[in-house]
This record gives sequence, C-alpha cells and structure tokens, in this order.
Amino acid sequence: MLSSVVLTKVMFEFEIVQVSLSATIHLKGSLSLKDTSQLKAEIKNLLGTETTEIIFDFKHLSYLDSSGMSILLHTYTWGKEKGKTVRIINVSNEVKTIFAVANLLQTFSIS
Repeated sequence: MLSSVVLTKVMFEFEIVQVSLSATIHLKGSLSLKDTSQLKAEIKNLLGTETTEIIFDFKHLSYLDSSGMSILLHTYTWGKEKGKTVRIINVSNEVKTIFAVANLLQTFSIS
C-alpha cells in the first residue's frame, strides 16, 4: 500500500504597525533566508525614521533560522547605534530555546 504525504509550504508574512514613536513588527510563519531581504529593507527604513522603539512580535512565528537571527542581531546593532530600543515579545518556548543555545537571551529584551 502506498502512502501519500502532503507537504504544505510554510509561508512567512510580516506586518509593521506604527503607533506614535513605537513600531511593532508582527511576524507570522517561518522566518528563513529567503524571507530576510524584504524584512531587512523595511527595518532599515524604520531605523531612518523618528521611531524610538522597534518591537518584534513573535506570537505567530513558528520557526526562525540563523538568517532570521542575523536580522534580529543587525536590528539590535543598528538600533543601538541610533539610540533606539529593540524588544521581542510573545516568544514561544521553542524559539526561546534557540536564543538560549545561541547565548542571546541577555542581548535582547525578551518577554
């Protein structure tokens, strides 16, 4: 008997919501290498504005690879250089484990 397996492609989406001087980036799906260029461009645009705080909302983020971590580290570094705060909220235990393994729990404000 043959079995069929249906693989569904995990998509990535993001939405930036600006409220006053704070911008929240809502991430949904799986953040990997193929998704980072557009997100990186949008973050660079944000860093050039009067926004003082960038918040990454991981509530609907299911996966994060090393290129996704790289975007977060770049945002942290660029933001710090420009006097901006970078926070991460709604982090799942699975993603928090990735931060722990990478020794980054103390780098970011994670809740």
